[in-house]
Amino acid sequence: MPEKIVHIITRLELGGAQQNTLYTLENLQKGRSGFLVAGRGGYLDSTAKKSGKYSVSFCPFLVRKVFPSADILAFFWIYFYLLSLKPAVVHTHSSKAGIIGRWAAYFARVPVIIHTFHGFGFTPLQKPFVRKSFIFLERITATLSDVLITVARDNIRKALAERIGKKSQYIVIHSGIDIKKFEKAKEFANIKNNLGIKPSEKVVGNISCFKPQKGLEVFVRACAELKTKGDYRFVLAGDGVLRDKIEKLICEHGLTDEIILSGWVDGAEKVLPAMDVMLHTAYFEGLPRVFPEAMACGVPVVATEVDGASDIIIDGVNGFLAAPGDYRALAAKTYELLENRDLRKKIADEARRRLKEDFDIRKMSENLNELYKSELNKKENI
Repeated sequence: MPEKIVHIITRLELGGAQQNTLYTLENLQKGRSGFLVAGRGGYLDSTAKKSGKYSVSFCPFLVRKVFPSADILAFFWIYFYLLSLKPAVVHTHSSKAGIIGRWAAYFARVPVIIHTFHGFGFTPLQKPFVRKSFIFLERITATLSDVLITVARDNIRKALAERIGKKSQYIVIHSGIDIKKFEKAKEFANIKNNLGIKPSEKVVGNISCFKPQKGLEVFVRACAELKTKGDYRFVLAGDGVLRDKIEKLICEHGLTDEIILSGWVDGAEKVLPAMDVMLHTAYFEGLPRVFPEAMACGVPVVATEVDGASDIIIDGVNGFLAAPGDYRALAAKTYELLENRDLRKKIADEARRRLKEDFDIRKMSENLNELYKSELNKKENI
């Protein structure tokens, strides 16, 4: 009988964690069958339902916000689902699903329990009580986990500083991309035209979900700063709960004609080639998948120095880093790249050269399959 591998994620939004989860399920080793549990209402729901490689079940009680009555119902829904399925491995993602899913797996006596931190549920933007509550829940839930995966080395340091899990539980598996696909992305030569941008115009871009953590107000302020230095265009690809706020801020800074809000894009490779510089302004992250995507595409990255950024960017060598929220510094580094073609090429070439094999999505999938195998072998030998 095939080994059953269950992935649990809060919601299938259009993001790296979600896309990589679906890729992992699509590429399980022979002799394994995949199952996915998620809350409803995500951009990728239809993609998951169409797959013939794994089964998907939507838990109606699994929602992003803390909602005690729904959270309890989600626990019991997932618990009974796992009890009837009897999987060999449960692999959880995201904070809410990570906590509820691991406790449900523990009580359902699932042999191997794995969690990936794509970022942390506790953030600098939260009130102290809420932040401390999330840290406490992560601490006690870590005791149920056989393996804790992070997407960047700095995430391990951050977790251990908060006494979440033991060092021996942690491994790093970088969020993978299809490097070859992005290396060929320049073939989409008509992207600027489709966005209403002239071929000669220099473009600064950002691809993000419109959430508080992404610091998109910083992006807008940096664009306003750049507008005073030259005639540039800006592309902000994505959507989300803060769209109205971002639109208002764009208007307040007089950037309605300069900033193009493209909405969601079905693949970053369909917008990245339009950019001369990728400007990423998050306050906190795991390790954004858009970094290696931009690098593989030959687009230099300017980003905030948070969490996993230092895993892939060496400041001044294959990209530029600045402090979170410092829109002037971000704008200055972006301007330096925009006005120096040789520097852009040097940074882009070095980024491509340093883009390691372990950022390839195939390598990520291989690592996860090997992890499932090794952890199950450990259980059998106990």
